[in-house]
Amino acid sequence: MEENRGLTIKDLLIRLILIIIFIFLLMWLFPMPDLKPLNNQIFADNIDRMKNVAKSYYTVERLPKNINESKKMTLKEMINANMILPLMDSNGKYCSEEDSYVEITKLENEYIIKVNLSCTDKKAYIIEHYGCYDICSDTCKMLETTSKSGYKTSKKSTKPIVTTLKPTTKPNAKIYEYQFVKNVCTEKFDKYVCPSGYYLAGDTCIKNGSRVESVAAKKTITNVTSTKTENAKAVITNSTKLEDATCRNEYMTSTINAGYKQTTYSAALKTVTQKIKADEIYSYDVKGAVEKTTTQTASYNVTQNYLTVAADKVYKEHQFKYVATVIDTKAGLQYVNEKEKLVYIESWQERVCTTTNACGAVVTYYKYFKYELKPVGDPTYTCDSHPGYTLSGTTCKKANGTTRTCPSGYKDTGSGCVKTTTSLSCDKYGSDYKLDSNKKTCTKTKVSYKCSKGTPVSGDARYCNVTTKEYTCPTGMEKQGTGANTKCIDKHDYYCPDDTSNKKYKLNGTKCTVKTKVKVCSCPTGTVQTDDKLHCAVTNSKTTYTCKDYPGYTLNGKKCIKTTTTAKETYSCDKGYTLSGKICLKTVNTTDSKKAEKTYKTSCEQKYKWSTSTSLNGWNYTGNKRAIN
Repeated sequence: MEENRGLTIKDLLIRLILIIIFIFLLMWLFPMPDLKPLNNQIFADNIDRMKNVAKSYYTVERLPKNINESKKMTLKEMINANMILPLMDSNGKYCSEEDSYVEITKLENEYIIKVNLSCTDKKAYIIEHYGCYDICSDTCKMLETTSKSGYKTSKKSTKPIVTTLKPTTKPNAKIYEYQFVKNVCTEKFDKYVCPSGYYLAGDTCIKNGSRVESVAAKKTITNVTSTKTENAKAVITNSTKLEDATCRNEYMTSTINAGYKQTTYSAALKTVTQKIKADEIYSYDVKGAVEKTTTQTASYNVTQNYLTVAADKVYKEHQFKYVATVIDTKAGLQYVNEKEKLVYIESWQERVCTTTNACGAVVTYYKYFKYELKPVGDPTYTCDSHPGYTLSGTTCKKANGTTRTCPSGYKDTGSGCVKTTTSLSCDKYGSDYKLDSNKKTCTKTKVSYKCSKGTPVSGDARYCNVTTKEYTCPTGMEKQGTGANTKCIDKHDYYCPDDTSNKKYKLNGTKCTVKTKVKVCSCPTGTVQTDDKLHCAVTNSKTTYTCKDYPGYTLNGKKCIKTTTTAKETYSCDKGYTLSGKICLKTVNTTDSKKAEKTYKTSCEQKYKWSTSTSLNGWNYTGNKRAIN
């Protein structure tokens, strides 16, 4: 009996559930790595780039000359001068070119460099001290145009220019050796590994799978009759007729001013005396202020000075850490080098289909994990490469004499600290004199009074009496005119107009209340009153139905009906195949084998080397040097 090998819906559901369970197991066994240390490393690398560029740029000629003087350069200025490329953070966005900057300040015996970096993932700054061991002096002019890295920037080129340092030609000049460091990593074979889904047999990976065969499905055409029904459109026809409105007489109340009789009187003359302030007249007596000099002494402030260098940062071990997933249609992209590696994980096949269910060839996809070599754990700091220095946090320092300074405001005379102060006083002239420090004068102010209007008040010269004339009217009368022509108007005996057939008046104080007879009309509910208010409009409506919005449809009551016959295509497959759109699919078991992948263990260490050359290809200068003669 022939076995039916076609896939049923139940088989597809079971396979789908198994795939989902497998994906959740992978997510549980291999969680996404913590990317926070990687983000912090990207920020630290960016801030180190700005610092190294600044220290290369600020040669002796470009450094601030005076104590507490600063020079500042933004990231935008560095980019415009082709000194550095734009910096990108862990979010894939460029750091701020205006808010990111480098500032160098000159102190008495050293310089301070501040590097501030502002990105979308983090904002921070670092401060580094450096003195005579970083900045060239008369005994090391050969280092004036180079930084510790041995590179010099140029506005004409974005590539670093290596400058070879030559010893000076001074008699008996010292010859120095310079210390260099580089990371040396070696890899050793560890074991063979296979992609997911394969099992290892010696150095070969074997996988039992399946492939899908496809053929065009058989097409069958049958006629299908269908009926479509739509709601017919309602058409409303209106007719209107007029009827007399219902009217009644009512009174509307309003108010108007009453009429009155008027009598005119002359205003009364009244004399008024007011007391006002007199005008103040100032006079001044000015004398020179008296200077007084005071001398103070203070002790010296003694400060211990230190030479400082960055401590050696040491990591115990390095490991490859996951950073990204790469999916490609190419096989064999895996690789390993001293910084990163790409590891093959698995592959699968998919058939490319369009929206019209037309499927093309089967495409094989390959999945890779990308790893980068990263330090493991926190670093430790030592001063092993700086004999005589003591570790202080991440810095090595060594005592370098003391500095003697005077307190703020005091002047060093060679034998002590002296401060001389000068003060001004008006005590010599009495308490009536006030000090003006800006003009160095003492001023006494005298005040006299004068009446520009009126006459002085007896016994008090600060005030004046002013006499004025005004015209007044009795309370309740209205004043009209000015001066001698001022009149007083008395309004009395108020009255209203005579009543008419449509209006009635009633006196109320100085107002008249008016009642006006008006005709008020209204219409029944459901009708509309006309503009003349005397008629009511009655509207009658009639509803009919039409199918004019549906061409080809026939009206049936309130519905529009249309019957159509169409050809329908159906598809079928031979026994053993499963229908998928217009394609028949059948799964065939297959076996796949490939060479297993070799994995390696990486071991890294730092190697140091002394040389009289100031730069070595592939080596980095540590900042240490020693005299060899």
